[in-house]
Formats: sequence, C-alpha cells, structure tokens
Amino acid sequence: MTITEYIKMRLKELDMTQQQLAEKIGITKQNLNNKLSRDNFSSKELTEIAEALDAEIIIRTDSGVTKIEYHK
Repeated sequence: MTITEYIKMRLKELDMTQQQLAEKIGITKQNLNNKLSRDNFSSKELTEIAEALDAEIIIRTDSGVTKIEYHK
C-alpha cells in the first residue's frame, strides 16, 4: 500500500475530505492533490498528515522501530 492509498483510505474512515485535510495541514487542496498524485511527501508533511488523521508514522527495520515526530 502506498502512502497515498493509506491517506485516501484513512480519509474515508474519518469521513474527511481532501479539502479538510489540506486546511488542517495548512496547504491548498491543489497542493495536496499534487502531492497525492505524485505520492511524494516530506517526513515533516507526513507527520502533519498523520497528526491530522490521528495516525502515527512508524519505521520498522531489522534493528528496531522508530517513530517519526516533529515538535512545533
């Protein structure tokens, strides 16, 4: 599953529109649509999206698990 697929799935689960998500993370709907179409997000953007979608970003490797967080 791609990041974009997960975001779209989570939006449906929360009954949230892309417009609402864009507003929550402080970008335009067009900018969000562009990022979704390219499946291209910075780790900071993903953290903001995860917070807006009540989710966490976890990176799993053979040596352990890391949670990505940005503090405002």
